Amino acid sequence: MTVCSRPAFVSGRASGSLFLLVCFIAAGGVSGTETQRWVSDTASDLLQGHGSGVAVTDDGRLVRAVVWSEAVSLSEPVVMAGAITGDGELIVGTGFPARLYRINRNEATLLTDLPGEQVTSLLAMPSGELLVATLSPGLLLRWRGGEAEEVGRLGEGGIWDLAQFDGAVVAAAGPPASLYRLAEQGLERWSELPDAHARCLEPSGDSLLVGTSGKGLILRLWRSGQITLVADSPFTEISDMTLAPDGSLWAVALVGEPPQKPEPQPGQGQPTATTDTSALSLDLPKVNGTTASSEVLRLTPEGALLKVHRFTKQVASSLAWDDGGVLVGTGFEGEVWRFVTSGGARLATVDAVQVVAIVGGGSVLLTQGPGSVLRRSGVDGGPATYRSAAKELERPVRFGEFRVEPPHEQVRIRFRSGVSGAPDELWLPWSDWQTGGTGTVPLAPARSLQWEIELPVSLHPPEGVERVEVAYREVNLAPRLEEVEVGEPGAVYLDGPPPAGPVIEAEHPDFSGIFTAADEPSGAPNKPKQGKKYWRVGYRTVSWKAVDDNQDPLLFTLKLERRDGFQLPVRERLETTQLALDTTAVPDATYRLLIEATDEPRNPADPLQATASSQWFVVDNTPPTLAVERRGARWQVVARDAISPLVRVEWSRDGERWLALAPDDGVLDGREESLGFPVASGRHLVVVRAYDEQHNRAVVGVVEE
Repeated sequence: MTVCSRPAFVSGRASGSLFLLVCFIAAGGVSGTETQRWVSDTASDLLQGHGSGVAVTDDGRLVRAVVWSEAVSLSEPVVMAGAITGDGELIVGTGFPARLYRINRNEATLLTDLPGEQVTSLLAMPSGELLVATLSPGLLLRWRGGEAEEVGRLGEGGIWDLAQFDGAVVAAAGPPASLYRLAEQGLERWSELPDAHARCLEPSGDSLLVGTSGKGLILRLWRSGQITLVADSPFTEISDMTLAPDGSLWAVALVGEPPQKPEPQPGQGQPTATTDTSALSLDLPKVNGTTASSEVLRLTPEGALLKVHRFTKQVASSLAWDDGGVLVGTGFEGEVWRFVTSGGARLATVDAVQVVAIVGGGSVLLTQGPGSVLRRSGVDGGPATYRSAAKELERPVRFGEFRVEPPHEQVRIRFRSGVSGAPDELWLPWSDWQTGGTGTVPLAPARSLQWEIELPVSLHPPEGVERVEVAYREVNLAPRLEEVEVGEPGAVYLDGPPPAGPVIEAEHPDFSGIFTAADEPSGAPNKPKQGKKYWRVGYRTVSWKAVDDNQDPLLFTLKLERRDGFQLPVRERLETTQLALDTTAVPDATYRLLIEATDEPRNPADPLQATASSQWFVVDNTPPTLAVERRGARWQVVARDAISPLVRVEWSRDGERWLALAPDDGVLDGREESLGFPVASGRHLVVVRAYDEQHNRAVVGVVEE
């Protein structure tokens, strides 16, 4: 913001000092060379990084996460579904071939082989029965008393998920996307959906939420049978959903297999628009220019759909509520992530291609490649590390103190830095580990920083790290002075009219008669760089541009230097970038202004300076001389100036308008000019005046008779 002062003009001709009109630049904001701190103490801050064996809590803490270890490994390539029965038994179903196993500690007991390629869903009933869904063919089986009994079979498609809703067992099937209810006679079609597959189910009060495959929809089916659209994902499949205690719905979306266009049945026309998705055009979202592979969604109780996280490599396919957060299982490297309201962090990487399902609120993981069952084993003695996101800064900084709160003697932290925004092979290697909760970052100045923290086994949840902060200060860079300009003679700039003084507001002085009023309107409005343009004889305006990359406030020292080397102080510790200098305080000569900028106000210990000079300019406070002589029928005028060229010579008879005189050589451009005008009859008073380039004026009068 520019705030211009408006002092009254003081005549320099009666003064022995330099009078200035100044325009102040108000400094604001935070200087880069002030000590700043990079603080990480909220969930949104910490979720930008990632860790292994470390969880980010809702209230912004880093705690050791539980880990999963292999309970059993099966010969089948994939363990597709699992359920915990009323008596606490874990039953899992596999694929290729479809089988049921009972998992007891580290042992797997084969219960039965099932018809079909794979088990897709298990549902433990309050009665102790276990319902089993399969694909190819689409069967619904009841497991009880050591036997599997078929209770329903689909004529087409397969069953993807099972749920209890409104007192009935509901099966999600496709293609085409349909919902079935289990009745006494078996499966009966309840509702058809506008997609290829009904992929997953989640009861929600008096409605049933359905995730589809083909178009990637989340639909709500009411008890009345009415279907409403809840969300339309840019991905093609909603593979899993879960409700949080606050009523929000979490879902994972991915790119599923392209739906097949169903063949028309004999006697039927082409498939309807509600089931034909083969022409679906995908416009998948991107993350930093790369197509996303999957995403985590959150639907608030009020109906707002939030995109919590998008993966560029991992394929998120399963999730479950985990007492304060949502666990998400991914592939093509088996990983487990934990998400809270604003984001998530990786908890663990398991030895599998894909985490296919999460059972019992995260107590059990089911995987593919190999087909395994992993149990949550609590905090083990393995490493638990968290690595922050890289902090990129505009300019190089010096690093200072770090603090880890609360301090813990066995919590270790280390740092690395670089020039690029993202860590690469050109970054410096990690520093040595430090403990104790506080210390100094042992790195040279750099533009980026990253820290990594290791939590010891002794730090049991809910204990953890609540805050990490690193102090830094920008490397001080010298200011720069640019575009030093000295304005034309007499021009000054103000933000408003001066309170007093013979100042003429005009682009150039313009007089319509011998007597000129200062408040007469000028022609076209002026547009100076700072303030409005006025005129004051004897003044020169100098302006400059000062740049400080650290945004430090600057002070300026100005000196006036004569061509022979003599220097006169003008101002010290000036806070302006423009001033009007009354040059009538110095003798006529050629001068220039020397400007020095310093960032000393914010850097008292090690200030840096920059210097610049203006172009040479002439100070001329002496008016021209005029000689008027009658030669017959003409008045002959000779105008001379010792320093400046003459710019105007005029004459007036008896107070009439000024008339310009043309020089004898045709061009008014020299320091001496000869001019003339005719003599009139009668007795008259003739006045002649001349101006030089510095607006100095000489006036003489003669009597004509």
